[in-house]
Amino acid sequence: MGRPSRKLPISGAVGSSPELSLSDPDWKQVEIAYGQALPAAVRQSIVDTTNKYLEWEIFERNASALKPAVDRVEAIKTASDNLRTKLSSAGGVGGAFAQSLTKEHFHSDHLRMESYDQLFHALGEVMSSLSLACQTALSEMNDEDAKAFREGASWDDWIRALTNIAEEHDLPTAASKAGNLDADVGPFARLIAALQAHLPKEARRHANTRLSSAIYTARANPLKTADEP
Repeated sequence: MGRPSRKLPISGAVGSSPELSLSDPDWKQVEIAYGQALPAAVRQSIVDTTNKYLEWEIFERNASALKPAVDRVEAIKTASDNLRTKLSSAGGVGGAFAQSLTKEHFHSDHLRMESYDQLFHALGEVMSSLSLACQTALSEMNDEDAKAFREGASWDDWIRALTNIAEEHDLPTAASKAGNLDADVGPFARLIAALQAHLPKEARRHANTRLSSAIYTARANPLKTADEP
């Protein structure tokens, strides 16, 4: 399975996030699915962890893909490299005349010098700096260890947090990797399915028949995400 697609480390999410709210009958249904009684302290930990997931998931879902930003910087770098090459090429007598006439008509409040004789050299240095800035930006954006939103990473964090809660209270964490309808998906996968039934549809990352496999992947591949909102 490939790594989740990366997104910008900023998000356009607005408004308040939903919160998990279960009545006593709802908790009884969750316990029946899990096959375990859940003490008040465990219930509260599950609610707190789930609400953190719901808050985080909205930002992740509304973050834009990283690739257009990468494509934009690559295009700017290519353009700056091409212009730098053009500025540094002599071009013979015709090129010298073209440069001279261009300098004569060049006016800028941002690039001032006593003589415009070195205009093309100065512009070339600007393009060189721009190209270097683009290369540094690309390295930062392509760094797999850099903070960024990732598709589904918050759900994986939620699964790991719920696993920790179960382990701390000696509750079952088993989730079968079997992906067929007849297989016993395990108590932990049934717990997740029961909890997801009370989440907004947008926050339900996987169908019940794929939960076990998704849980296994979440536990095996911890991912870094962007800083929390």
